[in-house]
Amino acid sequence: MNRRNALKLGASALAGLYLSPLLGQSQLFSSPLNNGVFEPTWDSLSKYIVPDWFRDAKFGIWAHWGPQCEPEAGDWYAREMYQEGSKKYKIHIEKYGHPSKFGFKDVINIWKADNWNPEELVNLYKDVGAKYFMAMANHHDNLDLYDSKYQPNWNSTKMGPKKDIIAGWEKAARKAGLRFAVSVHAAHAWSRFETAQRADTKGNYAGIPYDGKVTKADGVGTWWEGLDPQELYAQNHILSENSLNVGKINKTMGGGKRGVAKTINIYRKNSKFSYYSLIENLKSCFGFILRTHPRFWPLVTGSAIALICITKA
Repeated sequence: MNRRNALKLGASALAGLYLSPLLGQSQLFSSPLNNGVFEPTWDSLSKYIVPDWFRDAKFGIWAHWGPQCEPEAGDWYAREMYQEGSKKYKIHIEKYGHPSKFGFKDVINIWKADNWNPEELVNLYKDVGAKYFMAMANHHDNLDLYDSKYQPNWNSTKMGPKKDIIAGWEKAARKAGLRFAVSVHAAHAWSRFETAQRADTKGNYAGIPYDGKVTKADGVGTWWEGLDPQELYAQNHILSENSLNVGKINKTMGGGKRGVAKTINIYRKNSKFSYYSLIENLKSCFGFILRTHPRFWPLVTGSAIALICITKA
């Protein structure tokens, strides 16, 4: 698949959002950010032309970097650390202790990013030939890596590094003259964090729940006293279909019709405005693709991982 077709597919997904009757009822996109040159029709979207700069940019670099890098144990850490007996579970036990006592919220707390130098890194990427740079703004661990109005507690300016990671990346990219993009993967926090609702089935901690369902009331005397971990974990809901079957997780990417538990209104609302907040922070975003995902089930269905917003250099 070439870039032109890939972008057309992304635009098609966006059209699908606009054309959904349920979506219209929900006013999910009732925002000034939606005013643009395209109408919510296939004919209008088919007139989209890939920008010359992107057609000519043969190489870009993406920093898939956030709190999951703190344990240095690979991708999907926030999910797999709660899978009893898995490699990441064992690493977590060894480094931090049992996930009933030290969960991913606590990993976020000790992630300081104190050696992070965005200008040095972006200059390196430019030196090796990158024409654009993308940074991850939120992974399936649901921590916003920017100053988020609608995730005011669980974001990187308040937690962990206490830095606006996206603002740092953007400033460095603009200084280097690179196009800048962000990706958001929080689509699957609702279902992929369900492992945090589990408990060990054997051993000394058998039957003791992990920390996935703790609430503000449980935080007295802890570092997170006064905070509600459910704003991060979003696990006060029933399990999705086949949730206990580790091999079925990728089958749920398409939303409720593929077995994901129905999301609640406050979750969808906060998700929507968190995205808007990110785009507003970037100021000169000239286009974005929001592909459908379980976060907005039952309003929309489909499968994808990211919101992509590309700014001018």
